[in-house]
Amino acid sequence: MSEVVGEASPERGFLATLLDVFIAPGDAFRAIARRPDYILPLIFAVGVVVAFSAICTQRMDPYQFMKAQMEESGAADRIPAEKRGEVLQTQAKIFRVKAWVGPLLFAPLAYVALAGLFLFVYRFFYAAEITFPQSMAVVAWCMVAFGLVLNPLILLVMALKGEWSVDPHSVIQASVAALVDKAATSRPLYALLGSLDLFAFWLIALLSIGYGAAIGKPARTAAWAVLVLWTLMVAGKVGMAAIF
Repeated sequence: MSEVVGEASPERGFLATLLDVFIAPGDAFRAIARRPDYILPLIFAVGVVVAFSAICTQRMDPYQFMKAQMEESGAADRIPAEKRGEVLQTQAKIFRVKAWVGPLLFAPLAYVALAGLFLFVYRFFYAAEITFPQSMAVVAWCMVAFGLVLNPLILLVMALKGEWSVDPHSVIQASVAALVDKAATSRPLYALLGSLDLFAFWLIALLSIGYGAAIGKPARTAAWAVLVLWTLMVAGKVGMAAIF
């Protein structure tokens, strides 16, 4: 481990560290790399997602939400008209279950899987002496910051518009996709443009700074791994849009 990561420093509390992630991420992640306690930020990150899901499910109409999703995806056209109502009712019930299972089960599993993936990449390709607690801490703190900014903004826009039965991912128009007509743009291209998102770039920057601190390298060096994995994720998203 580099000399920077190994230096001693006074321990900072949760709120002070969180504030530093926003205003001084380099200092924050160097301190996090020295003391990679990830349990509290992981709980907080999952809690943010759970709170967001709870507010959305209380205010939205699951039936109308699933109807809009099926119509937009074209799935409604493949269901006989006389059976659409029954299918939508079933999907609405499943949606309520998924709205809680996702944040409570799949969100933490996704964070752990992401930390494990980055751990493998940096140890295998960078030969870095990074540990799983360090990798997990970087992911957890990044997700806390990301969720605390994006989720309240989504809720605010939905409340101002009075539209709760829409896809939350489409509420904030911070990507290049906002510049094109969705109906006149092919699904793969729209998926690509939608991935060129301001918040996604901010998360990439946070992860790069965090892993740079963890492996004792500049953020620009660590960024290559983050960008490659992000590119693969976007390629998969575009490919799925082309297939379905």
